[in-house]
Amino acid sequence: MRINTMASCRAAICQAGASTSTPIAERQHRYRSSRRGMSLLEVIAAVIVASMLAITGLMFVRTQGQASAERTCMGHRSRLQQDAELYQRETGKSPDSKLEAIRNGDYSGNRLPQCPMHGNTSTQTNYRWDGSNVVCKYHPGS
Repeated sequence: MRINTMASCRAAICQAGASTSTPIAERQHRYRSSRRGMSLLEVIAAVIVASMLAITGLMFVRTQGQASAERTCMGHRSRLQQDAELYQRETGKSPDSKLEAIRNGDYSGNRLPQCPMHGNTSTQTNYRWDGSNVVCKYHPGS
């Protein structure tokens, strides 16, 4: 019956209001209860990681936006190139360098397309006719 006495002693101590926890458990409890927020280093590390992720995402979006603008510009130049060649076949002469003859004729409508890098909605176009090709002043090499 010696085994039962140990359990009964613990029960008696608990009923009397005495604590059964060890000093190590008390220190761990005090440490956990006093630590309510994040330290300054943890906040700085979280801000740095979030900033690096945001910068990486912005770089990806920017390069995709530039590639999209270049593809749109290439499509506009291709369309204007076809209109200029059609104008040459029908009239026997080349369009002027500002492509006004194409705009005034029944080829591209009353407005010529703009390069997406320009962003202006004026009636002047960013594209020029160099005698054989349509060239963009914002994407001259492509």
